Amino acid sequence: MIAFLSPAKNMRPARREGLPLTMPAYREETQRLAELLKAFSPWQLESLMKISPDLALRAHMDFQNFHWDNPGSPALLSYHGLAYQNLSARDFTLEDFAFAQNHLRILSAFYGLLRPTDALQPYRLELGCRWKVDGKSLYHFWGDKLCRDLFAPGEPVINLASGEYSKAVIPHLRPGDRMITCDFLVNRRGRLTCLATGAKMARGQMARFLIKNRLRDPEQLQAFDWEDYAFVPALSTESKYVFVQQ
Repeated sequence: MIAFLSPAKNMRPARREGLPLTMPAYREETQRLAELLKAFSPWQLESLMKISPDLALRAHMDFQNFHWDNPGSPALLSYHGLAYQNLSARDFTLEDFAFAQNHLRILSAFYGLLRPTDALQPYRLELGCRWKVDGKSLYHFWGDKLCRDLFAPGEPVINLASGEYSKAVIPHLRPGDRMITCDFLVNRRGRLTCLATGAKMARGQMARFLIKNRLRDPEQLQAFDWEDYAFVPALSTESKYVFVQQ
């Protein structure tokens, strides 16, 4: 099976001795986006992305400096959001990375689909951004490419992404595609709800659980029990695994 995660907004360059870098698969698409984004001034990026002046200036510089000759750093070590802090790939062995390379992907509005060791350069771009490419959304720009890539091996796909990034896959599912979305819920005043912070942490922990235990069958995910989350069969279906914090 193959699991996919959302990216994180925060990125930090990272290195790992003995870990070779690979090149992202969608270089042509990324190059086109980079060339278009280089034309924006910092204040235009600030308005377009609804970010602070400091973040807009940083994003502007990142796009100006983007070049395939730059070394980059492994994608799985470069993102620094809550999911990735909980995935904690910095303590992965080279064998862990080898398994992750075949069983984990990261969706990106800029790079398309990333493998763990793909060379990442800092960028700021979200799939939900209102920027239009040729008058159409970034979802339309990527189309069904990312979905078809995920399902190309013919294996079940595990959705550990946010709704924003899941929308790059779900509309393109075909008969025979088996995708399982993992939901992480908590009980608040008698109602089950998804808390964004907890869900992000749990998704990272689930990805770590999958990699560290070399899981290959979706049913093995049901044993996940981090922070008292437990699989609830009565709330789950073939396409949705629900975990509730006890």
